[in-house]
Amino acid sequence: MESKILHQKEFVVVDTELTGLNEKEDSIISIGAILMRERSILVGDIFYRILNPQSKLKGESVLIHELTSTELEKCPDTKPILREFLDFVKNRPVVGHFIEIDLNFLKRQIKKSLNIKFEPEAIDTYIIFKWLIERGLISEKFKGAKSLSEIAEAFNIKVDSLHDSLSDAFITAQIFQREIALIQKIQLSWFDFIKKIGKPHVSGYMFGQYEKNYQF
Repeated sequence: MESKILHQKEFVVVDTELTGLNEKEDSIISIGAILMRERSILVGDIFYRILNPQSKLKGESVLIHELTSTELEKCPDTKPILREFLDFVKNRPVVGHFIEIDLNFLKRQIKKSLNIKFEPEAIDTYIIFKWLIERGLISEKFKGAKSLSEIAEAFNIKVDSLHDSLSDAFITAQIFQREIALIQKIQLSWFDFIKKIGKPHVSGYMFGQYEKNYQF
């Protein structure tokens, strides 16, 4: 029973790097994921794969991710990578910064490549961050923070680099770790509570809505 309860309190923190934010035209370049058990980040349980994108790589994307078309063409086929990712996630909730963006791309690519419906329970660290500010648990001076680096700053999390899916997933995991700690102070049954308040409330998104706050 104890083992089962612990397993239920596991999360997979996910970040994707993309060729762009247009869901119909762009695709995934890389997937980074880290397992968390309650507030512990299990740095030994990680998933990181670079994919051969299903769409044309743009010049802006090359500058951001420092990956060229030639390098990406050498990457393994997408199908086994996506199967590995599904096996890593299992039935755990997935956590991310503006997670609905990552999920929309993952759902689309998994459906297209594997013909599998991917519908995990999701938790958005940005939505939780906003909730904590509204309740006075985080200083009002961070009210306008939206980007991953800005929110990391609010929690005094050091950011060495961005735009790498694994390092961004690790930053997000640290943010989520701090958020859990704050919620545990006011809510004993925090596990279901944090899944409720962090649930993405947008089933899809309009291209451009997150352009200024979400860097692909």
